[in-house]
This record gives sequence, C-alpha cells and structure tokens, in this order.
Amino acid sequence: MTHVFYFAGFFLALAMCVQAPVAYAAPASEVHITPDGKFTAKNVVVTQKSENGTTFFGRITWGNVFLRVTVLTTPNNVLAKITKNNGGAATYADVKEGDILSVEGTLTPGADSLLIGATSVIDYSLNVEGKDIAGTIKSLNRELNTITLTDKKLGVIKVVPPYNIQKGVRIITASELAAGDKVLSASGTFDYSTKTFTATTMEIYQDKAVFNPKNFEGKLKSLSGTTLPTTAVITVGKVDYTVYFAANTTVMSKNKSASTLARYTVGDSVRFYGSIRPANLSEIDSDSLRNLSF
Repeated sequence: MTHVFYFAGFFLALAMCVQAPVAYAAPASEVHITPDGKFTAKNVVVTQKSENGTTFFGRITWGNVFLRVTVLTTPNNVLAKITKNNGGAATYADVKEGDILSVEGTLTPGADSLLIGATSVIDYSLNVEGKDIAGTIKSLNRELNTITLTDKKLGVIKVVPPYNIQKGVRIITASELAAGDKVLSASGTFDYSTKTFTATTMEIYQDKAVFNPKNFEGKLKSLSGTTLPTTAVITVGKVDYTVYFAANTTVMSKNKSASTLARYTVGDSVRFYGSIRPANLSEIDSDSLRNLSF
C-alpha cells in the first residue's frame, strides 16, 4: 500500500520551532510528500532567487510558522514547466520575490532543508497574459479613455484602446469610437486580477454601405472656384464636407436646367450626388450639383 504523508503533520515538530522573521501575505501552505519522494506544494512564497535566477528560495507557511524550501527549476539540466496563474507560458525570469507558487517535483537528497527538483511550477502571482479579443463595444468612459465590451472567452471586460485604431482604410483615435462599434480584433495583454485588457493593436468594423453613392443636401459654405474641376465646402446637417467636383460635373439650377458655378453664392441650398471617400469620411467625390435656391 502506498502512503501519502501530509506535510503539515509530517514536519510539525520541526515547524513549531521556527518563527518567520518577515511577514509574507500568503495563505497557509498545503504540502504532500509520497514515500517515493514525490513532492507537491501550494502557496510557496518566493523569498529570494539565485544569481542566475533558476533557483528559488522560498517558504511554506502556517501563520507565523514556516519551513524553508529550495526549488531547482533546472534539475539535471531539464527545465521545469513554468506557467502563469491562468495557464500562460512563463520562464524563471518572470518569477519575482514575493510571488506565490505551486510546485511539483521530487525531493533531492543531501540537503539540510527541503530541496526540490521541480518538474512543474505555477506562479499564482502572474496574472497578466497576452491575449487576442473581439466583441461589441457596450459603453465608453471618455475621461478614463476606456471602453467596455463583451468577449466570448473573457466575458465583460474593460479595454484600454491603443492610440492608433484601424477602421477600414482609416486610422482613427479612441475619441471616434462609439457604443455599438464592433471590435473585429485586438491584441494586447489581459490582467485577470482587474479584468482589464490593454490593447496594442485594434481593428474596428467599417460599414461599407457608408461609401455607396447617394444624394446629399445642405448649405454652400464656400466655393474654391467657378470653373471645373473645383472643390466646395457644403454643410450637411452638422457636418462640413469637402466636396470634389470633377471636370465633367453636371451643374444645374433648381429646375434642373444647365447652369454655371458663377451663379452660385455662399448660403445657397444645394443638392449633390456623390460618394464619401473611404480614407476620409468628411470628403466626397461628386459629379452632379444642383442649386435649390434659384
């Protein structure tokens, strides 16, 4: 029959004699050792690292009672598997003093303290991992420059967007985002402890129907010239569009008879047919202009 010794009782006589001089905020440790030397422990606090970083000196604790443990991450030159709290890959360089670990391995003979040849190490303190997300923006906080969206895997999360955001062929900023926008993809890091995703890249869905040709109607704000080709600034609703009229643009009066740009004046009501430029939503290419004021 194979027996499993529970470490809290197995070393109780020794542990009760040792008092921790430094307090570490960690839950009580849970340790198991089998008769063949297999070792598992949860809540091992790292107190120091070796000069090359591959060996962790730590403590297993119960209140103010502790025992020292040394964790070798490269026993027999075989690197232990080291992972973050939520499964992401890590290295011994990522582990810091004060981190809390789960350790699996075997006891190594010839030491006056617990010397563990580790096969697996989980660092409970490493909660930031690289991720890719997607979802629909639920809300925005302009003051904090954050958005909230629902990701299929991570659920409802807070997102810190990057400075440059791809939307169609344009580069926009976070100030141009709106609730309901679809985040096609975003890459960055996710902090599981705060449920905050910090994006380094982000792509927003651009509805291509916006660029379909259609009629626009507004007020002529300025006209750069009276011969074609030329440009004009026309206010449609609350938006000032720069409209580019080609050399073959049809210029008309109210009754659709032929007219000239020389008859157009600032403040005239006009209607034009054209399509918004994908690279700039405030620019329109048009080949038809009609003055509704005369």
